Amino acid sequence: MQRFAILILAAAVAVGAARAQAAQPWSSAAPESAAALTPEAAVELALANNLALARSRVDLAAAERALSRAWNGAAPGITLSAGARRSSATEAVTLSGSAGVSVTLAPRTLHEVRKARASRDVQSLAYETAARSLELEVRKSFYSLILARENLAVLRQSLATAQKGYDQVEAKRRAGLASELDALSARVNLENLKPSLESALTAYESQEARFKQTLGLEQGAPISLVGSLAEASSVSALDFSGLSGEAPSVAALRASLESARVQEAAARSATRSPSLVLSGSYGPQSVNSGPWTDNGSLSATLSFSLDNLMPWSSARETADKARDTTVKTESQLKEALTGAEISVRSLRRSIEQSLASLAARRLTVEMAERSWRLTEEAYNFGTKDILSLQKAGDNLQEARANLLKEAYNLVSALLDLEYALGLPFGTLGR
Repeated sequence: MQRFAILILAAAVAVGAARAQAAQPWSSAAPESAAALTPEAAVELALANNLALARSRVDLAAAERALSRAWNGAAPGITLSAGARRSSATEAVTLSGSAGVSVTLAPRTLHEVRKARASRDVQSLAYETAARSLELEVRKSFYSLILARENLAVLRQSLATAQKGYDQVEAKRRAGLASELDALSARVNLENLKPSLESALTAYESQEARFKQTLGLEQGAPISLVGSLAEASSVSALDFSGLSGEAPSVAALRASLESARVQEAAARSATRSPSLVLSGSYGPQSVNSGPWTDNGSLSATLSFSLDNLMPWSSARETADKARDTTVKTESQLKEALTGAEISVRSLRRSIEQSLASLAARRLTVEMAERSWRLTEEAYNFGTKDILSLQKAGDNLQEARANLLKEAYNLVSALLDLEYALGLPFGTLGR
């Protein structure tokens, strides 16, 4: 009976533990799945979480706030006051109050609004440029990680091939069909590949850590990149006719030039524009609780500073500096337009070269794979030595690595050209 009670108690404890485990699906025992990332998903994460872009959003919000308050210069100034005064000579108590309103009307208020609007436009384009540059960085980093990942796959495959070759040589040595030197050479070739794989893996992990930082992800968050360089570089030919556009940096310079012109116009206006001040006041008084007397006034003042007309005045100096800024910005825009045109032509040539090179690289890989298989068969039949087999393996690894590198060069050049022309990313690869 006692043994039966113990069995019942053990069963109850087991059921309770199972229920507790079921009530905690978040337990650390459950494996955390890696987030599958496409280039578009990575861009969305970066736009939402990147810290540098968040600071740019703060600057844009500040510019929009300044624009909404630019009319403050024309807002009326209102004053209210109340007081009591007792004279020691007459012992009279005087109660008083006052209210005043003043408005300053000057052309500089309109210029302040224009300056604030131009500054907002500049900051808006600066934010768009930052977002566009971030998207370019994310997409290129994404495919750079793909390149590193596929290079790791090539190195692992080469290591597996070297291991297979060593096993074959070792088996032939034991059978008396290969020398000890051949086995040692195969072993050295195998061991030399291991540090290269470890180094590539370390570089990949560092690159992945920087990519996570750009996306605003925790370093411990697992990610899985969805895509391949073969798919991204599957472009047979491109027609560049009809392609046109403007880089974000050039558009930002145009906005800066407009802002500089507004600043110059405001500075010039300040040297020759008068200001009109309208004011009114009302101040009732009462002595010894007697009847209230009304006191008030209205005034209009037109003022103009003759000092601003002097060539040595600070206002004229400010206007001259604003003109200098406009001239320099115009020069920067012309230089940027020329540089953008040269960059677009260079990128087009690079893309055409990569397209031609990719076709040759694919043929080279096919030839290297065929050569490796034939050399392996010849070595097994004893008509080729171990050095020929190793050389065929090295040639195959180099051909595969060169193909991957050329595919990345093409993808990178396509992204750069889309950025330079202000096109949506992915336009040229469709």
